[in-house]
Amino acid sequence: MSQWNQVQQLEIKFLEQVDQFYDDNFPMEIRHLLAQWIENQDWEAASNNETMATILLQNLLIQLDEQLGRVSKEKNLLLIHNLKRIRKVLQGKFHGNPMHVAVVISNCLREERRILAAANMPVQGPLEKSLQSSSVSERQRNVEHKVAAIKNSVQMTEQDTKYLEDLQDEFDYRYKTIQTMESSSTIQMLA
Repeated sequence: MSQWNQVQQLEIKFLEQVDQFYDDNFPMEIRHLLAQWIENQDWEAASNNETMATILLQNLLIQLDEQLGRVSKEKNLLLIHNLKRIRKVLQGKFHGNPMHVAVVISNCLREERRILAAANMPVQGPLEKSLQSSSVSERQRNVEHKVAAIKNSVQMTEQDTKYLEDLQDEFDYRYKTIQTMESSSTIQMLA
């Protein structure tokens, strides 16, 4: 049985934990639709290898396109809309940093395995208390994960802003150069 199928069979308290770490960085819809394919990829290795991460990101988008084609035949307008939006967000967010998507997916899969292991542990007296404290540390890890994702997003936005500023500077330079050339040629024609 796939890891995702096991996750879906968990009790509600564990499902709530799973829900906490799926967000816009990696929406649960994609995890659900591409469960088997996602689990068959080596996201851990890709998180340290840009070439592999780029290939996996492209393949993820291809898989998403295939799902979009399948859903389009079913004429499920809401799902079609959501998948198109998610694809656009994923492509825009991770195009310049494909290793980040590998890190995000790898973390999600690792958290799922941890929750599955916790769900399969027999709960007895003192162990119950340790699970509660692990739940607090789990929340802290989730918050830290989200903070790291936000920092990464800010960094990517800053890089994009810098790139756009450089483009604007280049445009201004070329525009002024062309204006100067046009005004000198106009002066030469009048002389």
